[in-house]
Amino acid sequence: SMYNFTTNTYQMKRDIINFSKKICIDSGKPQNKFVTDMIYGISKSKDILLSSIADALDEDIKKINTIERLSDNLAFDIDSSIDDKYCNLVMDSLGDNPVFLVDDSDVIKPLGQKFENLGIVRDGSSKKKSYEKGYHHTEIVGLTKNMKQPISIFSKIHSSTQKDFVSANSITYEGLDKVISLLNKKNLKGSFVLDRGYDSNDIFNYFFSKNQYFTIRLTERRKVYCNHRWNKITILRDSFKGKIKMKLMFQGEEKECFASVTRVQITAKKKWINVIFVYGLGDTPMMIASNIPIKSKEDVIKTIRLYMKRWRIEEYFKFKKQEYHFENFRVRTLKSINNLNKMLTYTIGLIALLSEKIGKREFVNEIIKQSKSLKDNVYLWFYQIARGIYNILKMAKNGIRDWKHIRKQKVYDGQLSLL
Repeated sequence: SMYNFTTNTYQMKRDIINFSKKICIDSGKPQNKFVTDMIYGISKSKDILLSSIADALDEDIKKINTIERLSDNLAFDIDSSIDDKYCNLVMDSLGDNPVFLVDDSDVIKPLGQKFENLGIVRDGSSKKKSYEKGYHHTEIVGLTKNMKQPISIFSKIHSSTQKDFVSANSITYEGLDKVISLLNKKNLKGSFVLDRGYDSNDIFNYFFSKNQYFTIRLTERRKVYCNHRWNKITILRDSFKGKIKMKLMFQGEEKECFASVTRVQITAKKKWINVIFVYGLGDTPMMIASNIPIKSKEDVIKTIRLYMKRWRIEEYFKFKKQEYHFENFRVRTLKSINNLNKMLTYTIGLIALLSEKIGKREFVNEIIKQSKSLKDNVYLWFYQIARGIYNILKMAKNGIRDWKHIRKQKVYDGQLSLL
């Protein structure tokens, strides 16, 4: 019914405004307005092109003026208190045993001429893994407590051609430092999951020094200390058979596999850790190193499952690129690109927080219904929620402009607060 549309669009705008208010509470009105405009515009257009966002905002001025205003805002520093508030919301959604996935991706700009510091990156999604013009993209996401949805806490687009560029690793450490300082504030210990691209003594020593849990996939080059001598990890791997039987979801199908675990010492610090070998998933067994205490068979299985959650960050990258055409941005300076990325991060952050309420909040179930999706049960709820929001806001007759000052009554506060 028409009534349903209007209440849905009303509620959706309401949620976006409340979310923006929450993260912009310590910054001025112009920033709050800009952030609200961006989150609304990106949600409504499912796009990050400023012209699409301007269309979605539907202001009664020339479209070019809206585009210029957004573009000017992206060129300036965004108040750092906004990110602090956003990160606090994220941390609250992760529960007491937070899991973080760390990964690198690339943003390919094959035809880019005018982009600042455009570097050369390996195109991970091309068949030939060819080199293309583009940027590196370093991301750390947490997994929400209930639905295990990826929610970003650190996202940076950078280039090896920047003047002050040290190494991709320095960006990784910048992100890890940020997450760990948030953990320390809450007096929590995190579990960090990393792919074999991060198998280095530096990374192991870093996690030991910061007193955090890690689960890292090892490369075949890795050497470990075992039975009073240094061995190549592959020699160890081939000496085990895999006694622990388990089922794992792998590339969309359930596979039966076998695991073995052994204690080894690693790196110059000679710290003891567990190495788990998983046989039967691919052509070569998977090797995972972790300092999470393992006391039982169940602990082994838990640690392997934890590592397998890593694909959720790859899904996150894919979602950003597919649903919002992230690689298609037109802003040209690295600062603008990163600010645009931030606005998209907040938009997807709102989606992750909404998906935590699936089954618990009527309106979120309504959003999923509006997405008109066929599959009921999914691992990543983002596509359904993003499409649901898009379908709901399609019906909105006017932008979000007249909305920002409405309903100051205190009566509703309790029941209508967003999260």
